[in-house]
Amino acid sequence: MRTPLALGALFLATACAPTAMDGPRQPRECFFASEVDSFASSENRVVYVRTSRDEVFRLDTFSCGNVDWSQSIGIRPTGGGSSVCSGFDAELIVPDIGRGTTTCPVTGVRRLTDAEVAALNPRDLP
Repeated sequence: MRTPLALGALFLATACAPTAMDGPRQPRECFFASEVDSFASSENRVVYVRTSRDEVFRLDTFSCGNVDWSQSIGIRPTGGGSSVCSGFDAELIVPDIGRGTTTCPVTGVRRLTDAEVAALNPRDLP
């Protein structure tokens, strides 16, 4: 005899299981910090980077003061490896005159399509 608790657990497990209706899973698109050739930013919350594979990624931050004025940045992976795939996998290191550097956690990472790159504001094109 099944108890209501066991039936509830069974329902919960099947409700959370992936189904064919969920669609195909998208592969994570990553880059290595050492592959970054250039960057651009026209605001302090979004940075675009171009890799040596000619891919452009959008990096979101909570707010990273002076990144939109900086001539250089560093990207330090924080996820235990050397690749950057998703938010909180990396942090930006931005020179800050008079204070050394500012460190800003990356909260989101997304590879742009060719159409999205073509539509970027010229100030944001790395």
